[in-house]
Amino acid sequence: MTRMTRHRILPLLGLLPGLALMSAHAYAADTMHNMNMSGMNGMTGSAPAQAVPDESYAFTLPEIVVTGYRSESPLTIVTDPRKPRQPIPAADGGGYLKSIPGFSVVRKGGIGGDPMMRGMGGSRMVMQMDGMSMAGGCPNRMDPTATYAFPETYSRIIVNKGPQSVRYGASIAGSVIFERETERFEKPGVRGNISLMGASNHRFDEIVDVTAGGKEGYARFIQTRNYSQDYKDGDGNRIHSGYGRHSLSGIIGLTPDRDTLFEVAYDSSRGWGKFAHGMMDGSKFDRDSWAVKFERAHMSPVVEKLTLNFNHADIDHLMDNYTYRRGMMGTDVKRRQYSVRAVADLKFSPRTTGAVGIELAQQEHAFARAMKNMPRAPFSTDMTIKNLGMFFEYSREMKERDRLKAGLRWDRTTDHYHPYRGWQSGTTTDNMMSGFIRWEHTAKSQPLTFYIGLGHAERPADYWEAYHTWNVHHNLSTRPKKERNTQLDLGWVYGGEKNSGSLSLFYSHVQDFILRRPANDYANVNARLYGFEADYTHSFSDAFSMNAALAYTRGDDRTNDAPLPQIAPLEANLTAKYARGKTEANAVWRLVARQNRFHKGYGSVTGTDSGAAGGFGILSLSLAYRPDTNITFSLGVDNLFNKTYSEFVNHTELADVAGFAPPSKAHINEPGRTVWFKTNYRF
Repeated sequence: MTRMTRHRILPLLGLLPGLALMSAHAYAADTMHNMNMSGMNGMTGSAPAQAVPDESYAFTLPEIVVTGYRSESPLTIVTDPRKPRQPIPAADGGGYLKSIPGFSVVRKGGIGGDPMMRGMGGSRMVMQMDGMSMAGGCPNRMDPTATYAFPETYSRIIVNKGPQSVRYGASIAGSVIFERETERFEKPGVRGNISLMGASNHRFDEIVDVTAGGKEGYARFIQTRNYSQDYKDGDGNRIHSGYGRHSLSGIIGLTPDRDTLFEVAYDSSRGWGKFAHGMMDGSKFDRDSWAVKFERAHMSPVVEKLTLNFNHADIDHLMDNYTYRRGMMGTDVKRRQYSVRAVADLKFSPRTTGAVGIELAQQEHAFARAMKNMPRAPFSTDMTIKNLGMFFEYSREMKERDRLKAGLRWDRTTDHYHPYRGWQSGTTTDNMMSGFIRWEHTAKSQPLTFYIGLGHAERPADYWEAYHTWNVHHNLSTRPKKERNTQLDLGWVYGGEKNSGSLSLFYSHVQDFILRRPANDYANVNARLYGFEADYTHSFSDAFSMNAALAYTRGDDRTNDAPLPQIAPLEANLTAKYARGKTEANAVWRLVARQNRFHKGYGSVTGTDSGAAGGFGILSLSLAYRPDTNITFSLGVDNLFNKTYSEFVNHTELADVAGFAPPSKAHINEPGRTVWFKTNYRF
């Protein structure tokens, strides 16, 4: 798309036994971790509530296992992560997103995978946790944002596809929002959720979520603990991939009336992880964060709700090659983050709504040497990043069956490069404009909605892209220019009683796409991406239903006349579900095509291409039983036939690790046959 065209577009875009067992295992897991260490010393539009949850199938009791997704709101998926999900329940946010068509996750080990949407990840995909765009500490992205999200502790996950929302940030690829909401009490009481999961590779997950309160407020306590040893692939080779994490959350909310909420929350997590993709492991993943939220509804005839958020997070991450390997190198990195956000949801008339917001954010990143058996060096700050953003969204019911939605956003990002290792210091500032406009039409005689939208989003080089380019060239003149995506989205959503489905098509022109090169620096190219997601569900009866989902993305580096790297191949998911009475059976058959389009050595912050990857088909089965509405037992097996396979979207920095089979190719193999069991009790 030409510059003139772009300038024309922009103005238009205006259980007690269970607890005992869990605690016993938690002690054993921590003991095993210590032994390992010693032994190896040597929404679119307005408020998110507009989107419809993914209640894909009907069941006699509340749904037990979710095996598929159905988009009921254009370009938006809302899902409840507290519902058991097939395949195996995810250990972190990246693992959960992998089960949604259109997503892929860069495998590094057993945890910490980097999610990608439609071939774009990293900072191209806005990710928030409880109102904060929190970034990890590692300069090599061992701990992307999704690492710190234990899905089952959140109320909903909202996925917005493409630059069709400006509410959460300038989203080149889209946005993923983890939201935690505590239900109010009408009278004094206690409610909670306790779950325990065990699986192959000595994996155990524990969740205790208890809330007590009354009409005036509530207090909530959440504990999670998850642990796994190294997994084995289909050939029985052990993959360097073990991990452990323990998190605690405390939430106090005051509800003096139905329209007011004041909430204070504290989250703390401690973890570690082994990684097969590189020369170091993450021997420490520590997070401490505070959040303050104020909500006031029905403030005036126009202001439907006002929401204020203050967030603070400290990330402390140690990467080394001596805790779980026999090296001497280590680096401690810290990232301190603050954000303030104010959003007003507006209602101009029964047919016209909107939202306006402003947010301020600052983050500071620092390094310190942490060599084995040597005193810890002092921390040295390398970069400070500040962002100011403002947005406005608008929705209008034009006619009985027509809706117009639009939004406009402005951001200013300032990066301050501190004197560091003798590299050139200085300050850079980028101004970005983003926006979208979308028309939706619902058919008169059937539950069919058509939509077409045009969106534009811009972003500067993020910390990882800027730092590594600075590291290679030691000056700021080689810093990549800001990236600009103009994208067309169109599709259909059908919601019949026995048949339902959706088709989403997109075409994206990215000017100055920030591309990772073999030298580990970044440069700008012009890129093109296009593809689709489709799904179809048919209910044969009240008991039996089937779903099919298909996702495809193609990317081209038009500057170098080469494939755009890190693009997952064609993928299909076929699911079947049979439910009768209190029992439910599910089957998921995942089919992935061979990917021959690659650009060796090139990629993004999430990884680089190393070569072609073969296709594969993986079958997973599960069975669930709910004796009453409060307790659920689930049993499943993933990769039933124990196939050896790897995803194309992967990492290339493979290293030999003592005690493990040397890597034969630059792709990390996925787990072999995995058996899992989960019990969940709600009260």
